[in-house]
Amino acid sequence: MKTAELVLALTSIGMQACLALILLGRGLFRRFPIFLVYTFFALISSLLGLAVRNNSSLYYNFFWTSEVIYNLLVFLTLQEIFRLVFRNFYGKRWFRLIFPCISILMVAIGMLRTTLHPTPDSDWRAALIITLEIATGFLQMGIFCVFVLLVRFFRMLGRQYAFGIALGFGIEATGSLVVFLLRSEFGTKFDPIVRITPPIAYIIAVAVWLATFLKGEPAQPAENWETALTPEQMITELRRHTKSVKGILGR
Repeated sequence: MKTAELVLALTSIGMQACLALILLGRGLFRRFPIFLVYTFFALISSLLGLAVRNNSSLYYNFFWTSEVIYNLLVFLTLQEIFRLVFRNFYGKRWFRLIFPCISILMVAIGMLRTTLHPTPDSDWRAALIITLEIATGFLQMGIFCVFVLLVRFFRMLGRQYAFGIALGFGIEATGSLVVFLLRSEFGTKFDPIVRITPPIAYIIAVAVWLATFLKGEPAQPAENWETALTPEQMITELRRHTKSVKGILGR
């Protein structure tokens, strides 16, 4: 591990530790339990990664195994904040299908992309996990975009924490997705970029989370976190926008 990579790793670990302390200190584990698990897993896996970094075989197996767990926790965290923000609409069956449908669509896009452009990596395990990483990156970006659109459309208020988590994952996904797309296209040709970009993107993401949780939310979030639209009003809005779109398309 080069000096720059070691500095980035230590910086990330320090910031992760601060984030974990803030989450525990403010009792936010009750509202974001999966995100807390994700934070501690990221912290512990980073420490273990440093501990085994000089054993190439052990580090290789540890890295790819932890990446699988990491991707699962990312998915569960995104689902957690999505349900928290839009819990008032989960009484509608069609709304409950938004998250799984977007998830399936984004993963399908990622899988299709890697099928049409297979990775040149000779190790089938690395190739498989790179495919998983690309699919998860598409998922994170897709969920983040849908999250932002729905928050704006439903006029959600006071959702700093949930929005900050989503923004951090969006930033982290952007860096990782670019890197894994480069790796799948060119193999190890851009290895220096591949090695340094994800840590930088992740540090920025953790910085966003720290800035988010250092801010306070409304003292009584239950009163201020409700959407300005009721489910019935939402349906009316959807119909109105649909008519507008049809008018523009001349249908």
